[in-house]
Amino acid sequence: MNNEIILTQQEGIATLRVNRPEARNALNWTAQAQFADAVATIQADTAVRVLIITGTGNKAFVSGGDLKELSQHPEREAGERLNRVMRDALVQLTQLPIPVIAAVNGDAFGGGCEILTACDLRLAASHARFCFAQVRNALCTGWGGTGRLVNLLGQARALDLLLTARIFTAEEAQQMGLVQQVVADNVDLETAVTQLAHALTQLPQHALAASKQLIYAASQEAPTDVNQLETKLFVDLWAEPDHLEALAAFQQKRKPIFGHQ
Repeated sequence: MNNEIILTQQEGIATLRVNRPEARNALNWTAQAQFADAVATIQADTAVRVLIITGTGNKAFVSGGDLKELSQHPEREAGERLNRVMRDALVQLTQLPIPVIAAVNGDAFGGGCEILTACDLRLAASHARFCFAQVRNALCTGWGGTGRLVNLLGQARALDLLLTARIFTAEEAQQMGLVQQVVADNVDLETAVTQLAHALTQLPQHALAASKQLIYAASQEAPTDVNQLETKLFVDLWAEPDHLEALAAFQQKRKPIFGHQ
């Protein structure tokens, strides 16, 4: 099998890299299956504390589905498959109990932007461009992107980006809140993402997982259910070793050392 997706891990930080630069990192059938498998692998690996998603090269992050291959499959079953594999993989991505960082090394078009909406934090190289291009291909989003985009940016922004399919810059993406940070080039991007990932690995793992779970629940569930979940998570964390370490460090006027299980 070709390495359409490369998954590596070092010091608790995993990197999922879309490795099809000759196709602007578009996802063919093989890449989609490997992407889903990589997310499942991370889900099962308790040693991973942070996941970074990026693309090979500096031209593209992910340019959506591979239209060259998909154009040979006009049958309805192909659409069902394209929808199912990546939709489920991105749902699983949002459910990972670890922070997921998108390192947007180049253009994110179509499904590439949908992948971004399933990441928790997004940093972009200054030359990266963005486009929810689905309507240009007579489609709507198919990987869960619309719901997540509305939650991220609001209905008005989502209507603008999805209905016009316009191309926008990394600077505008930052202004609207789609990305948190824009850096000068890919070298700076890698440095910034690595620094952020290492900083996250130093924070208490269970508290990060609880906060992520609560944030996603807040956009999907009734306020009373969210409050009940918050109460449960807060009380469960209170007696955890990491919280006890935080209290001890405060009393002893020192920096806490997390990682207690």
